[in-house]
Amino acid sequence: MKNQNISRNRSTISITFYLAVSLPIISCIVILLSYNIDELDMVLSTISSLVDYSGFKTDGGWYFRLLLLLPVISISHYIGFKMLQNQETTFEIQLLQGLSITLYTIIISIFFIGVGWVLAVYVTRAFSYMHFFGNPIERFNQIISVNPYLKAYDLLSNYIWTNIAIFYIALLVFIIIQFVLSKTLYAKKIEPFFAGHISHKANKNMKNEGLTSSEQEYNSLMSRVKDTKKYLPTKYFKKDQTFIAKDVDTNKPVYIDDGELFRKELPHFAIIGASGKGKGSFSQTFLCQMVLKGYPVVVFDPNDDTHMMKNLKDNAEKSNRNFHWINFKEYLTPQIDVLQKCNPYEFEELISSVFPYIEYKDSDGNYHNQFSRDVVFNYYVHELDNVECMYDLHQKIFNKYGEDALKSPNGELPQFVNEFLSLSKRLMVKVSKSISIKEAIEAGDVIYISCPRLNKRTELAVLCSMFMMRVVQILQYRDEDSKHVFMFMDEFPSFANLLVKESIEQLRKKACTMLINMTSFESLVGIRTDVDGQAVMNAIITNSIKLIYQQPNRKISKSISDMTGTKVVYKENKVIKRNSAMKEIEEVTETIKVPVEVNVFSATLIENLPSNVALMLSYGLPRIVQTEVFKYAPDVKFPTVLQAEPYSVNDSETNSEDDNDIMGAL
Repeated sequence: MKNQNISRNRSTISITFYLAVSLPIISCIVILLSYNIDELDMVLSTISSLVDYSGFKTDGGWYFRLLLLLPVISISHYIGFKMLQNQETTFEIQLLQGLSITLYTIIISIFFIGVGWVLAVYVTRAFSYMHFFGNPIERFNQIISVNPYLKAYDLLSNYIWTNIAIFYIALLVFIIIQFVLSKTLYAKKIEPFFAGHISHKANKNMKNEGLTSSEQEYNSLMSRVKDTKKYLPTKYFKKDQTFIAKDVDTNKPVYIDDGELFRKELPHFAIIGASGKGKGSFSQTFLCQMVLKGYPVVVFDPNDDTHMMKNLKDNAEKSNRNFHWINFKEYLTPQIDVLQKCNPYEFEELISSVFPYIEYKDSDGNYHNQFSRDVVFNYYVHELDNVECMYDLHQKIFNKYGEDALKSPNGELPQFVNEFLSLSKRLMVKVSKSISIKEAIEAGDVIYISCPRLNKRTELAVLCSMFMMRVVQILQYRDEDSKHVFMFMDEFPSFANLLVKESIEQLRKKACTMLINMTSFESLVGIRTDVDGQAVMNAIITNSIKLIYQQPNRKISKSISDMTGTKVVYKENKVIKRNSAMKEIEEVTETIKVPVEVNVFSATLIENLPSNVALMLSYGLPRIVQTEVFKYAPDVKFPTVLQAEPYSVNDSETNSEDDNDIMGAL
């Protein structure tokens, strides 16, 4: 595409001098010459003869002439202002533009005020002398022949002359001041300030579709974010809608319709970004809204986020809901039953996800793993009714069948029996009575689980993973008309496994929305040898609304940029034509616009997003949004850990000899 512009270089003309000095002088000369131009004098005399008053005749026509030419002076100044618009907008030219339009307004106002004054005198005298009797024409002649009009006309002439003098004096003072400032303060202080202000306004008004470089895109965003004030999220809370964030471009709130919850159309949320860039701000604001609306919330937090904990506790109390804090780091305190009344199918699925050797594998180790599978199928799944905890299940099986029944042909207890017993003896899960997670969810309570680090396979990490999987099972196997629940997982790659991958695709149908926090999608790749991280990543990308905060890694930012889609921009290439002597032809410049397809948001922008500013994808068109922290009351107290009754074994049912044999096997 070509856009050819023809222009002439008139750089030798001083625009400042022309506007500030030449135009006023030319205006004065026109007025002075017009008094001695016969043709103009004849025209003015003809007009003045229509009015029967000597003040408008040739001998006194100066006043009338000035009255006619005053708008011409204003128009000449306005023409000068329009000429300035075609020049390069340096700081001085911008200042002169503002002054010119101001003077134009003042002069034209003087003219209309003066004419209005005369008209007011006419109207006043008309109402004073007019009667409802007699000839109206005679009355009118009487009005215009009396002294008040003559006085008003004399005052008008003085009024006009006074303002003309003030105008030119002010103009002269301005020229002097401008000359002095141009040599002193302009370059050092005034011009940089206005230049930054004007640049900021220009960047703010730039539309994303027209940006042709990453630098323009970034500067435009920073200008808009600079103008976006901090806000209180509670200001935008609504009964039938859930507030997400504020659109940076429109400065309007972004909502999701709560009807999508009832229709099971709401996707999961993937909150991606570097640490400390705003992921927690959105998560807290979103979850607190759901608590206030009466929806149950389940949180898995390995980072000890005290702000989120207090925030959810505060809002749970406001909505008359219970807050249950389960802390795996306080493992000496009896807290929760991990099994949660699971049925045989759920139990077998649960232990298969925690104990990998339970699954069938095409290897030599499958022979020994079969012994573990046999004890699970032959004994454990048959004794699940009314068990109080994992240790209670172990006790029932050993008391009923005895240790020898569980041993393999080589005389040893299978690996599963030993590991299950070791886990069940942890005081945290060795309980007699504990809350029902299913009942707490249906009651709309908040369940907050502080998790240990799951990157190492410790007993606490295995127990936490097992409990997390049991919660997922409870949600996954509920009735479809159950209460909608929101489950938040911070540092999601630590929790990822095959069951969660399937749950990402299925939980939405079971009235559950997941909020997944992580640094990047790529952190899912290579999480565990038995998990296809790429499959989990694809499941999240496909089934989620994405809020992408700053991604400081260039490669990761590029992959996010590719998700935003593409747009077509036109890059301009200026061509200067030269003659055979390589001299520029100054009258002709040619601009060639080339269409280029680029991503809607560049990798550079995503790599440098400010704090609490995110890219929102998969919910309408891609947009930049701003999130803010949802603050809780300063007097909110730290919650106490959930406590359950510790498990106690009846001495008559305890076989100390069996216990010693088991410990020897360990």
